[in-house]
Amino acid sequence: MGSKTKLWIGVGTYLIVSALPGLAAAQAEWTSVETAKTPRQPIDLAQAVTEADLCRRGPGGEGGEGGEGGEGSVMAPAPTTLAAGVDAAALNQAVEQYEAYVQAQAEDLVQRVQEFTGTIIAGDLEAAKTLYPTSRIPWERIEPVAERFAAFDTSIDARVDDFQGETDPEFTGFHRIELGLFQNNSTDGLKPFAEKLMSDVVGLQRCISVLQIEPRDMVVGAAELIEEVAQSKITGEEDRYSRTDFWSFHANVEGSMQIVDLLRPIVQSVNPQLLADIDAGFADVNQQLDRYRLPEGGFKTYDQLTPTDKQRLQASLARLAEDLANLRGVLGV
Repeated sequence: MGSKTKLWIGVGTYLIVSALPGLAAAQAEWTSVETAKTPRQPIDLAQAVTEADLCRRGPGGEGGEGGEGGEGSVMAPAPTTLAAGVDAAALNQAVEQYEAYVQAQAEDLVQRVQEFTGTIIAGDLEAAKTLYPTSRIPWERIEPVAERFAAFDTSIDARVDDFQGETDPEFTGFHRIELGLFQNNSTDGLKPFAEKLMSDVVGLQRCISVLQIEPRDMVVGAAELIEEVAQSKITGEEDRYSRTDFWSFHANVEGSMQIVDLLRPIVQSVNPQLLADIDAGFADVNQQLDRYRLPEGGFKTYDQLTPTDKQRLQASLARLAEDLANLRGVLGV
């Protein structure tokens, strides 16, 4: 196959595609990714460029970082000097394992959303309400990666605050459907939004399936997942119509814990005290979330969170996020 290049889609996150040697070749085909198992097939260039653009356009999301390189930039990874005692091979292995985790979560998202949107199209209101919080779990676990694809982040997970109001046709995705199910208490008119959500998560999964994650993004993502809960989601803005915020919180914590678990042997070798502090922080946050679990599974509605518990949870999240933010310096990424 031809030489490879990395298309920048966010800070330190890249989409692997084959380099197009010239205009003639570009007009003839869109070269397959390195991991593809099927022969390269000529396809419509405009369609291919549109798909690649969706996969690489900017950061996005509440936790996203600025796009210094601009739209369509081609960049090499920033040089990294690992901290003393950090095994580069072990770190690379952890990143590869995280890539596999993210890909598996993206596949799970497609499956869950397919079931969820199917109930909406069938007009089964109660089933759709039940599946709403569970369908979002994989998204929340990998949110720092998923939201880097700004086009999909906006169409899948944007809040009404980002639009001209609840009737703005650009307001789509999970939260537009949430509005219909829980505030309007109906599936009427939601079929187009369900179909678009399904299409969007399939597109996102395709982008993620050829994604290479840099160590820095993996490490920073652990803190981002907790910071977002502590700084914005704690207000209850995430699932304001359904009040299923605890589900999102817990999934964010699970995603952050997965990153730490993959990095655990490395962090243990260079700073065991920080790892102990992080573990204690996760235990504290999970213990507080467990207070709002239901016996049959799931969580109580967020409006049952007491003001005292909310204050304590926010403080615990902030401490945990601070400890997680220290991982970058400890590892030298």
